[in-house]
Amino acid sequence: MRNVTKEFLDRVKVQVLDAASWLPVAEREEFYSELHEWAYGQYEETLLRQEPEMQDYEEE
Repeated sequence: MRNVTKEFLDRVKVQVLDAASWLPVAEREEFYSELHEWAYGQYEETLLRQEPEMQDYEEE
């Protein structure tokens, strides 16, 4: 990971922690769960966009 990307991620982490710090524990758990689901969905979409198209070797 590039240094600039890591620094950006670190700033986002601090913002998320600050934003969630005032939430009651149960709500904070739900917040982090939703954030996790969203982030994992973004990760999966990124992987899908990178996969090369499968070739159909039977037609060649």
